[in-house]
Amino acid sequence: MKKFLLSFLVLISISHVYAQTSQLLINENFTGYINGNLNTYLTGQGGTYRWTASSFFSSDWAQVANSSPLTYSGYTSGTQYVNLTARDDDGFEFPDDPTKNFTGNTSVSTSAATTFYMSFVVRVPSTSGVQSTNNARPTVALRTSAGDNLANFYIGDANSGSNLKFGIFKDGGSDGSYASANYSFNSTYLIVMRYDIVTGGSSNDKMYLWVNPSVTSEPATASANVSLTSGSDGGFSGTVKQLQLFQDENSATSSFDAFKVAYGSGFSNVAANSAAAWNALSPVGVPLPVKFGDIKGYTKDKGIQIDWTVYSEFNVAQYIIERSIDGVSFNAAGSVAAKNEDGTLYYNWFDTAPVDGTLYYRIKNVDIDNRWSYSSIVKVSLLESAAKLSVYPNPVTGNHISWQMGSLQKGMYNVEIYNTAGQQVYGKQISHTGGMINETLELPAALQRGIYTIQIKGNAFRQSRSFLVQ
Repeated sequence: MKKFLLSFLVLISISHVYAQTSQLLINENFTGYINGNLNTYLTGQGGTYRWTASSFFSSDWAQVANSSPLTYSGYTSGTQYVNLTARDDDGFEFPDDPTKNFTGNTSVSTSAATTFYMSFVVRVPSTSGVQSTNNARPTVALRTSAGDNLANFYIGDANSGSNLKFGIFKDGGSDGSYASANYSFNSTYLIVMRYDIVTGGSSNDKMYLWVNPSVTSEPATASANVSLTSGSDGGFSGTVKQLQLFQDENSATSSFDAFKVAYGSGFSNVAANSAAAWNALSPVGVPLPVKFGDIKGYTKDKGIQIDWTVYSEFNVAQYIIERSIDGVSFNAAGSVAAKNEDGTLYYNWFDTAPVDGTLYYRIKNVDIDNRWSYSSIVKVSLLESAAKLSVYPNPVTGNHISWQMGSLQKGMYNVEIYNTAGQQVYGKQISHTGGMINETLELPAALQRGIYTIQIKGNAFRQSRSFLVQ
């Protein structure tokens, strides 16, 4: 199977190249949510539903709260969390069973060898709403595009209220397989689960559960509290695309926070897939809140317009636009509030008072915990020259390249990159408002060392330049 991260600027397909991918798919700690119904329209958070309910009815079984946050040493949680209540089976109540799409609406194939890691913290307040282990049904799982579930997590009562049990099962329609240890009610536990999709049969998949493991390195399967290495895989189909919570009458009344889901696929073996998934999960600390895409700058109305794209935006407070006259020393020139929505996001800022000559811009994202990272740097000149295409850096040593033209007419243009065999390895279309343009591109991960040609064409215009990838 060939699959490329949706966080890339473009999807490309090159013959005989097998894609190796890993990605953090969910990073949810509920910080900044409105307390109350999880499915409530989230005012001030981009006007979107971050979670959606399976039921058409408003049953309010999933509630955001902050009165007693879940904390576990060495694992990052939020100040808010979600309470799940098991519904009563009286025929008039309908579970929310909320789902959350993977970042960027990513879908992961179930036909290729793949490893998923999932981690979260959980607290079960009391025996109320917790079924015995032989009656309990899942509380957390992954969900496919066909509506099937895999990697199911169970909470059960072992001895009529005396002991708490945690379990897993590949097929959510069956009883869970539980860890031998007993756990306490009203205590917070760190859960890590691993699910290996193994091709070639209907009972090849493997699943593991760890309770309170060390997260400084990937846990060994031999240390798992529960291991499932045989039995039916559950017959799920479609692509894996969501995290799901349950409030079936036999699901547990419980509290959750700090969900993280990641995957690795397309590597040489299961061990490589799991290592890639674990690195993407990054349970120690928190990954950077933003993955930057393109940043471009161009002259407009006697000023300079800066446009940029971001992916995987998590808990970002604002973007600070920094400006420099030498490309080394930067100062803040403006700011833009973060949208904090899922998917690909587009931002812009207009510099109304640029100085003459060449200017350099970069974007600094600042998250709610005051951590930050930077975009690549874009160069813009107010001294427009003839329409001459330039590229930099050249040679290219990283995975970004910028192209610039002093003057380009308004219109639609194609940006294409070709190898020495004349094969197109990159392509996109841009809409330009006219004047100076400078754009930074993320090169395809599969690009090999060698000489390439970038070509800009459209509106009876065509120019190209060669560059070297080292």
